[in-house]
Amino acid sequence: MSTAVTAPEQPEQPAPEKQPWLRRIPAPLFVTAYGVLVIAVILGAAMAVGYTADAKSTAVDPPQPERPFNPAPADTTNIAESIRPHLITDVEVGETNTGAMLRGNLTEEAVAEPEELASHLSRLLEQNCLDTVTLTSPRGMRMNFWGFCFATIPPETIQPLLAFADKEGADSLAFYDYAGRGHLHYVALNWMDAGDNTEKLERAWDRVERPDDLDRITFNAYAGDDVVVMDNDKKTGKQTKHWETGEAFARRWGLDR
Repeated sequence: MSTAVTAPEQPEQPAPEKQPWLRRIPAPLFVTAYGVLVIAVILGAAMAVGYTADAKSTAVDPPQPERPFNPAPADTTNIAESIRPHLITDVEVGETNTGAMLRGNLTEEAVAEPEELASHLSRLLEQNCLDTVTLTSPRGMRMNFWGFCFATIPPETIQPLLAFADKEGADSLAFYDYAGRGHLHYVALNWMDAGDNTEKLERAWDRVERPDDLDRITFNAYAGDDVVVMDNDKKTGKQTKHWETGEAFARRWGLDR
């Protein structure tokens, strides 16, 4: 007689609980994706606001001022009263957009006493906003000061160059002050019809000593078929260059004259 043995029934296992899909995403990936989404929303809102503002705004060009907002002082009365009549005659003064201008003729005494003239001009430039000065010597040499506004150069710099220009027959002598570049000071001397004297002029130019307060002196001589330029520069020293002009220039480049 046999006895049947029945295996005990196993209890049913509960079905695994389904988790929400957000909880199934790894935490690092969720943080990164959420941050990107927030930034995208912010940028989109900013672009929408900017687009709306641009769409409603109308470009308006403001009227341009007739004079600079802070015009340079131009006391023409003080300038005229400061001129020494035994040095400068036929004086004309006036206002400009950047200061004041002075025009006049040098007397024979002024040319004969360049030390006094240089001292007078240096003081005028320092005490006034004289950005344009044009003076003519008795023999017709033009002397200019450009860009000086309550700024000057020493008389010891003006006097020797004035004397040299008059002795060597220069047609013009100009002093430049570039205030926007740290008050760079340039001087240019021109001989408009040097003829056959260019070699003599070159030797004379080479003897001129450049004062330390000048950044560059440029000498220019125009002859019949030649232009000679010598630069005496604080950084690069002395350099002389020749260029063809006139008939020589036309022949070289096949130009009809």
